[in-house]
Amino acid sequence: MDFQMSRLRIPVPPASILERAVGYQNHHTPKVGRSHARYLALWWEPCGDEVMVSDGIVSFTGHWPGYLTYIQHPLVAPALFNYNLGSSEDFATYHLLIDLDTHQAFVVLVPEAERILSLQWEQQPRNPLVTLFMEDLEPLLREWARNLQADVSMEAVMSRMAEDQKAVDTLRAWMDAQIP
Repeated sequence: MDFQMSRLRIPVPPASILERAVGYQNHHTPKVGRSHARYLALWWEPCGDEVMVSDGIVSFTGHWPGYLTYIQHPLVAPALFNYNLGSSEDFATYHLLIDLDTHQAFVVLVPEAERILSLQWEQQPRNPLVTLFMEDLEPLLREWARNLQADVSMEAVMSRMAEDQKAVDTLRAWMDAQIP
């Protein structure tokens, strides 16, 4: 299938540097098929005024300092100037699509980006449907409810914030090292 993707000549960091900086963990646990995303989309969402991250299975508000560090870097910002990736006032027309296998970046119109993200998973064999009976479902629901009630300590929050900042610092250092 052909897609309308405009390739950008911008540096894309290797081995999860960008993913970590925006808060993405590239792993899923399917029974069969692809367990890692090839494509990752990034854009800004005015609802909540947050960066959005999607691989076609998981979409979430990401870590905005990592996103802004990347798109505002002097090696990246000029290439994105003519593309609306969203803002506090405006919905995105384009998504920044990162090819995690080839470390290339593209800008893609939103509907096309959504198709690409979806199709990277649809080519995989489908898992058979599972029938759950009430006696099977009740323990799962109890465990789920227990997990929702888990206390998060201030220490855990501070630790996560430090990890997030370290990921952004790693991205910034890598990007700065690419400047000739």
